[in-house]
Amino acid sequence: MPNAKLIRGYISSRPINGDRVAQHIQNLVVRDYAARKGLTYQLSATEYASLNCFQMLEATVNGIGGAHGIVMYSMYMLPRSARHRHSVYDRMLNAGKVLYAAAEDIRVADAGDIDYLETLLRLNACMQPAPGGLPVA
Repeated sequence: MPNAKLIRGYISSRPINGDRVAQHIQNLVVRDYAARKGLTYQLSATEYASLNCFQMLEATVNGIGGAHGIVMYSMYMLPRSARHRHSVYDRMLNAGKVLYAAAEDIRVADAGDIDYLETLLRLNACMQPAPGGLPVA
């Protein structure tokens, strides 16, 4: 019988929402989050540094097997493409798995959770500074 509380970690080797976070710090956050939520942490997959590369995310989603879900360091590690994000959500939820974002304390287990996460991502996109910033008066 699969372990209902076993989760895989997912961290990044590239900037996350414009900030660099050392991999060992990301792992500490993921492990702490898992412990606080009563989840059993399994080794994290580390995404490649190449821009718009999600090979490790795809491999982790596709190889989720008997695990309860995936805890990523941050929701900002998800693909920028809404179509790609929804593909991840759909595969996770259709398999009965849960997706967590540790830094934001977000749990994605149903359509309402997806709507909430997508709203946060859209708000963040609206708040990004314009190229070149605002003119100084």
